[in-house]
Amino acid sequence: MVQNSEEIWNEILNNQSRELIGTNEPNNGNGYHDGISWRIPSRPQMNFDDEFRRSTFHSNYLRDLGLYADPSLRKKGNFETGLTVENCSKNFFNTFIKYFTASSYHYRSGNILRKLGEWGKNVCYDGRLVFEIIGWYDNNSTQFYAFQLNQLNIKFCKVKKNNIVFNAPYKLDGDKELYKKVKIPKSKCIIIEFPSELGGYKSYLNKVKEMKKLGNRFSVTENSGDDLNHMKNWDKQFNRIVAEWGASKNIEDVTEFYQELSALRFSYTGICCLHEVVNGLNHLIKYLNSKLKENARVDFNIPMYDKQNVKEIQNKWLNGELSFKEANELIRI
Repeated sequence: MVQNSEEIWNEILNNQSRELIGTNEPNNGNGYHDGISWRIPSRPQMNFDDEFRRSTFHSNYLRDLGLYADPSLRKKGNFETGLTVENCSKNFFNTFIKYFTASSYHYRSGNILRKLGEWGKNVCYDGRLVFEIIGWYDNNSTQFYAFQLNQLNIKFCKVKKNNIVFNAPYKLDGDKELYKKVKIPKSKCIIIEFPSELGGYKSYLNKVKEMKKLGNRFSVTENSGDDLNHMKNWDKQFNRIVAEWGASKNIEDVTEFYQELSALRFSYTGICCLHEVVNGLNHLIKYLNSKLKENARVDFNIPMYDKQNVKEIQNKWLNGELSFKEANELIRI
């Protein structure tokens, strides 16, 4: 691949000095973009599932899982050296950083790990993330110079074989929402889903369905004994539902061996979620390679976060080949 000349990079950098203002047609701003989706307007009739958001599963379990999928929190030093973008020019890397972290107003610009952590927590909370990659181009030369990531509300997305069908409100007529349907090629989308090793997005939705059916952990009656029995039974049913994903907290009335196994499973689940986030980053870098004519790659080389290694540790624990100390080293990552 013939890389961009210094002259082309000068044009790209000159365009980057200006704000991303324009439409999907040339000469209506500083540049033009190829965006297909849109930002959904404020929705006066939108109903949030507040009961589910307050549930133990959402507010505790998925929150804890998100901590494992956030490289800016757990073993941050390992990720600063073990998760990098390599084999690219300084201009390519600076372009990636500038626009990848551009919308992250709540933390320092340029912090890749914090942005990836945001992705990790969101995929744990929602089971799926979809972004359209919107390219920006020079009005006259059509040279690509910037990008934006528009996160799509997954409630309005259908993932098909070759595209994303986005059917969502695009404007309000009084309190009435007017909808529009478009197809966005997968080649210009980042799709991050709950890990296939754990059943994928379908399994995630099934877990949510089971948790909603389980209901509230707390029951208030005139009989405190009945309330306590309800909580104990609820805990057993909860732990049964999340058994294959592992438990984030200590489980009562189980052996120490099973307690450790469940904790190892939870670590594996979080690590698998993190790998899906890295796969999403890989897709973005490949997109930028096609636009900026480079061969950059994402290097993710941290042995303790290797999925096969973690799985082998689980098997060693099951076969009695691992000490508590060795198992706990993984659980604390």
